[in-house]
Amino acid sequence: MRKIFSLALTVQLGLIFGCSAHAASAQSDEAYGFIDRSGKMVIPPGFDDAKSFSEGLAAVKVGDRYGYVDKTGAMKIQPRFDQAEPFKDGLAAVTLADADYRRYGFIDKEGKFVVEPTFEDAGSFSEGVAAVKFQTSISVKSDEQWGFIDKTGKTVIAPKFREAGEFMKGQAIVKSGQLYGVIDRDGAYIVKPSYQLILPGQDNTLTYLKLSGSVMGLTGMGYNWVVTGGLFGYLDSKGKPIIKPAYDGASSFSEGLACVATGEKQKDGRPRKWTYINSTGNKTIDGNYSFGLPFSEGLAPVAKGRWQMGMAPSLVAAKWGFIDKKGKVIVPLSYDEAHPFSGGMARVVADDKTGFLDHNGKVAIEPKFSDAEDFSEDLAAVKTDRVKKN
Repeated sequence: MRKIFSLALTVQLGLIFGCSAHAASAQSDEAYGFIDRSGKMVIPPGFDDAKSFSEGLAAVKVGDRYGYVDKTGAMKIQPRFDQAEPFKDGLAAVTLADADYRRYGFIDKEGKFVVEPTFEDAGSFSEGVAAVKFQTSISVKSDEQWGFIDKTGKTVIAPKFREAGEFMKGQAIVKSGQLYGVIDRDGAYIVKPSYQLILPGQDNTLTYLKLSGSVMGLTGMGYNWVVTGGLFGYLDSKGKPIIKPAYDGASSFSEGLACVATGEKQKDGRPRKWTYINSTGNKTIDGNYSFGLPFSEGLAPVAKGRWQMGMAPSLVAAKWGFIDKKGKVIVPLSYDEAHPFSGGMARVVADDKTGFLDHNGKVAIEPKFSDAEDFSEDLAAVKTDRVKKN
């Protein structure tokens, strides 16, 4: 499923850490289960894939099909889906495994379709509506297929966008033609399409990109983006510029700070050193870091290493740790990977094994898993030795 704005937050972390999204084979000796915050395995590892809990259910893969389990491990919705997304607003986007063509619809927590699978793509419900990609006739050549539906499947904003994101605080980022803008719940533009990229921020701000030349290289790197031939700036929620475009690399604002890069570049123009600014554009933390991720729960992962360029840049020979908002190192830069805090815990990787730190920066769960998701609703999906069936 394509979600254009969650892309900036999740799927490209492999460009930083040199890893790929997890997937497992039905024949693997390892499988996914769920641990609690003490590290106890509360749902045995017997799934070929597992996603985080959301609204009391988690999508899990058995063989080549997804279903949903509850927190006791009971299969509440039997595996019959080719794709299965987390529940939001009481509904989840899925595609049927035995369908001739992949089409998205939405199920309730009983596994019943409340919106039939007729869409080419779909986002999650948020604030009562979901972005969906409508089907078009073969004779119609148009990329403007994204619009919005309500929970009955009724079209509430006509399909007229090339891309569309989730509504947040009554606004959604959309792409029309080659440019991004922001609409309200009526589909009217709050910010007219005039930017090469707009990213949402948690702090009621928008990160935007303006080209400064005709040639541009743009790369999403987890929570951050880097650009050649353009600069990033920031808007308020009404589209008014609050920080002029001045940055070669940028993340969205989170907890009052954003991670940006300017000035010092490597030969191909990739930013080399990152720092943190406040909402006025003033530098607040300068640790000469090779990379930094957004603040979450008062702490941010930072790294020092070197950039390896190519088709996709990656940070190699890097060590990660955490800083607070004053720039004080709370967790020494000693891990191979570090991810933002979620639910009071942070994922870290050492020697190819994943574990978790508590909010004091102490090891809460030793790195011993081949893979893991963040904690959500007090549980985390982890990959370890598959439970043996009698």
